[in-house]
Amino acid sequence: MILAFPAWRRGFCKTTGSVIDEAFARGHQVHLIHRDEDKPGERVTMIELARRWPAAWISDLGQVSLADALIGPNVDRFRPVGFSGLMYSLDYAWEQVTMVGGNWPTLHLCWASLYQQTLHRSLSPWRNYAGEIVTGSTMLDDFGSPSTIATDVLLFSLKFPRNAGLWRHTWYRYVGYFNLMTALRHFCDRTRRHLIVKTREKNNDPWFVRWLADEIITDDGALWPHVSLDRLRSAALAVHFQSGAALEAASLGVPQLSVHIPHPHLRDYPAHHEVYEASPGMQDWPGVVVGLGWEAAIGYLEDLEVPPPVNREARAAYVKRFLEFDDGRAASRVLDVVESGGS
Repeated sequence: MILAFPAWRRGFCKTTGSVIDEAFARGHQVHLIHRDEDKPGERVTMIELARRWPAAWISDLGQVSLADALIGPNVDRFRPVGFSGLMYSLDYAWEQVTMVGGNWPTLHLCWASLYQQTLHRSLSPWRNYAGEIVTGSTMLDDFGSPSTIATDVLLFSLKFPRNAGLWRHTWYRYVGYFNLMTALRHFCDRTRRHLIVKTREKNNDPWFVRWLADEIITDDGALWPHVSLDRLRSAALAVHFQSGAALEAASLGVPQLSVHIPHPHLRDYPAHHEVYEASPGMQDWPGVVVGLGWEAAIGYLEDLEVPPPVNREARAAYVKRFLEFDDGRAASRVLDVVESGGS
């Protein structure tokens, strides 16, 4: 089969990388779609694609009309003109639940979990898709097992999108965020841990992030597996701001702190309560995710001596709700469906 994948953003490759590798392993012809991308920190060059997948065809959207299937996140948004094959939409960090229902007779939805699929049906009851299947999360396929020696603290830096609100761009950017990072620095100094900050160009970090960190990492130069994956494996604690890192850390069984801050630009998104505010929920799950408001998180880190343990039963329940599977075979399930024509 000829399988086409959108590949002009790093986020796309994070979602499709395991499926592309599996497609090659099964003998399929892989076509990577490339176009210019202006989003900071997301742009992928054709050279990077050719280096990572040298056997793939690389071209623009206009040259994929002969593909049998188009596979990737949000493929309903950029269906190429003249393409008549089937489309398979993959979930990226639970974002697919925000997809508005519609009439897509050639689109198959691959869900991260049965709970996600059920939640989406309750939010978008009007729907006409070619098919739906629970495959698990392809972005977590290569996570494997955590390191037996956990020495690092990994902070996923805060984003500052234009529509995030005045409070985040002013007071929290220069005062609240600084106090949180200072408390995290104190924790690392007390426990003799290495503070790593995972960031991206688009995050527009304030100056003190690099000043307080021991090391800065980005995903530049890596498409799949992504750079932060190996560092998360060796983390004693992951800290993030209600991001998809919650799923990544939970998948590896790494202790984590989810810092809750206002998201006025996301309040109208479907499933906002489940993804950001529910307790237990993705960002606050006893025994798996410590979810605290930005002020309480500072005090928590100042008092913390040992990262909180992850409860095995709680993690199993968390994985079942948000990821369904824990076997690293999501890509295999996706291609089983593609090869069967969606049946």
